[in-house]
This record gives sequence, C-alpha cells and structure tokens, in this order.
Amino acid sequence: MPKSCPVFIDFSEAGLELDRAELESLLLTIADEMESGDLVQSARLARDEEIPEAAKSGAAAFLIGMLTTEINPENLGKVMNYLGNLYFGKTLVLSGEMDGMTYNIEYRNKQELDQAVDMIERLANLRVKIREQQTTPDNQP
Repeated sequence: MPKSCPVFIDFSEAGLELDRAELESLLLTIADEMESGDLVQSARLARDEEIPEAAKSGAAAFLIGMLTTEINPENLGKVMNYLGNLYFGKTLVLSGEMDGMTYNIEYRNKQELDQAVDMIERLANLRVKIREQQTTPDNQP
C-alpha cells in the first residue's frame, strides 16, 4: 500500500458565508463523503497543533474551516477534482513545501490541475485552500 501524506484543506477563504456551526457541519459532511468515496484514508476537523508552521497563513491561522486528511498520493488528483467540482467557480490553491521552499499552485479548472500534477506529487506538507474567485472589470487597469 502506498504511503499516505497529510493534506490540510482550508475553506476559510471560500466565501461560504456560513456561521461556525453550519461550516463545521458542512466540513464533517465533506470529510464523510471523501472517506466513503475512498478519496482519502481519513479526514477530520483540523487542530492547531496538527498544522505545520509553513501551512499556516501567518497570524490569521484560523482552524475554523479547516480539515486535516491523510491521502494516498495516487488519489490526490481525484481529491482535487472532487473539491473543484464541489466548488466550481472558486480558485483552489495547493501549497506545499519541498527542500525548505514553499510552493503555491493556483488552479480554476481541470487543465490547470493536470499541468500541476507532477509538481504536486513531489511536495510534502500539502495544504489546499479554496478561495472566492477574484474578478476585475475589463476596463480597469
């Protein structure tokens, strides 16, 4: 059996506009769906001590809206696809560390994800962030 890797999934910037109880309920449902669909080996609400320092967003490292998962690296693309389909129109950010350097890969569609798969497989301490997509008017500089 291939070794699993920890992946943190952060919904705190997804613009879901849910109160704490609703967000917790949603995350528990997503965790159950990922486990029952054999996408992850385990998924649960994140605790502060579990999150690597490089995966924290500075002083605003909120645990509200975060899941911690154990994912077989072969299933990482499937998990990203699941999250992309679940939150169509959102920007997903995958961050990780390798050899002391931090990487951020943003994608909005399957094509962009496919281009990043080689890099994703080499990263350790992965974190996924789902954000509201930023749009700017075409006439603005």
